[in-house]
Amino acid sequence: PLGWSYPLLLAIWIPTTFIGCMLTALIITMFSNLDLSSDPVYQDRLAKGLVKESVGAQNMQLKEGAKLSVGIFLIGVLLVVLYATAISKIGGKPVLIENVIVPRDAAIMSFMLGVATFITILCKIEVGKITESSVFKSGMVACVCVLGVAWLGNTFVGGYTEEIKGLAGEWVTKIPALLALIFFLAATLLYSQAATAKAITPVAVAALGITAANPGDSYMLVASFAAVSALFVLPTYPTLLGAVQMDDTGSTRIGHYIFNHAFLVPGVLAIVFSVALGFAAVTIV
Repeated sequence: PLGWSYPLLLAIWIPTTFIGCMLTALIITMFSNLDLSSDPVYQDRLAKGLVKESVGAQNMQLKEGAKLSVGIFLIGVLLVVLYATAISKIGGKPVLIENVIVPRDAAIMSFMLGVATFITILCKIEVGKITESSVFKSGMVACVCVLGVAWLGNTFVGGYTEEIKGLAGEWVTKIPALLALIFFLAATLLYSQAATAKAITPVAVAALGITAANPGDSYMLVASFAAVSALFVLPTYPTLLGAVQMDDTGSTRIGHYIFNHAFLVPGVLAIVFSVALGFAAVTIV
């Protein structure tokens, strides 16, 4: 209704966030010490025999079916995007599918379950060994660790939802440029991009006076949207904990002061770049 179709949003968000991540990777590579030989934690783990010395990417031996599994996964992602586009609307009219039976979230789960099935069959995965893999163990540890923390966070936020919305609306009304910061702070507490978007976007729309007849400031919502990815600030998100568990070098870790973890600086940089590029992109379209 505000003039932003799903394909147009993808055309803005995919390039801007990708470039933002690449710029972040470049800066971290240039200004951070990434040499494991000088990492005391890695050297200690290596001396104790807890980790094998890295052979380097050029000497890595891929398992049979590894490339095929990645290809199947990418096809699944592409199908998800195509389906989400087909059920979206442009100008109030459906792109392709009018009577949507399977909503977007259910479709994502269905496609990914299908992807897992095809990978298991075509790549000849030994199902019995899945639970023995380091990735599975790390993922389950992350799930167990995050259950209590996420529950606690949701309980806290659930009790103050109206206050958070009221404060966000007040900030946006006074200083509209703070919208990206509000998305960022809300995502930090809500642990979900979708929940953040659903909670803050209506408040921002009302505060900025955006309507279908007057969509002028809606570009701010589009440009600032990447800020809903601030799930890494508190080191309790499942993906973050999974990454810590999976890195047997010990170089990906959470510091003694909670916030001094391996994801904070790269995450903030990626969001800053993505939002800045988002504002540049919306001026072009």
